[in-house]
Amino acid sequence: MSVTVRDLRARAGAPVGFMRAGSGVELRRLLPVQPRTMVEQAAEAIVAGAARGIFLPDDRLVEAEIARDLGISRVPVREALRLLESQGIVVSTPYKGMRLMRISNRGVAALMRVRLSLETLAVREALAQPGGRERFDRLRVAAAAFAYALEASDPALPVLAEVEFHAELCRVSGNPSLLALWQGLARQLAVVWGLALRLQGGLPQNEEHEALLEALDAGDEAGAIATLVEHIGRYARLDFETLVAERRRAPAM
Repeated sequence: MSVTVRDLRARAGAPVGFMRAGSGVELRRLLPVQPRTMVEQAAEAIVAGAARGIFLPDDRLVEAEIARDLGISRVPVREALRLLESQGIVVSTPYKGMRLMRISNRGVAALMRVRLSLETLAVREALAQPGGRERFDRLRVAAAAFAYALEASDPALPVLAEVEFHAELCRVSGNPSLLALWQGLARQLAVVWGLALRLQGGLPQNEEHEALLEALDAGDEAGAIATLVEHIGRYARLDFETLVAERRRAPAM
């Protein structure tokens, strides 16, 4: 079932921020989580925090501080950090603890090449599935949720909606292995998309989703793939390294 805007808000947590450890500024509260699973919800809260810029790449993620802000014990936070480590979002370094993944322009370009390969295959396999336009109904719902999320004041919402749209594209391929591979990259993509929101051009607009849907409805494989190439290729033109450096130099708010 496609994620609704209400679901996105629940996954994103509250649109608040807190300063990095050692800044001397008191932490501001994140939204306390409610049982769903605690580990998964804590992981989503951390990713949403990265999407908002609460955590920057290579920031230290302090288990006790996150647990306090989420209003839960340290055990599910510890497990959430281990889960995120397995997905490449968190890196554990001896004597330095857990840190959010580093972002480099070269690394983003490599991630996008892998993503493009998966989504190109998703398009081909989705068009090979039996049925008509109704195959893409849930993808249309996801596109509408993204359009709505773009109007929200919380930057985590369009990031999560973008994740859901492209997950749905992979889901409609009918290939569970493809979807699992894409979902393994999804949270890394969310961190990148959160940064992209702060760069000129930001996230793709919903017109690009609509163009992809139009090509899929028409059975136009070449057109759909060309739209994907442009849609995904924009990230290779963004300077993430400069953005992160500028954000680190910015005075604390």
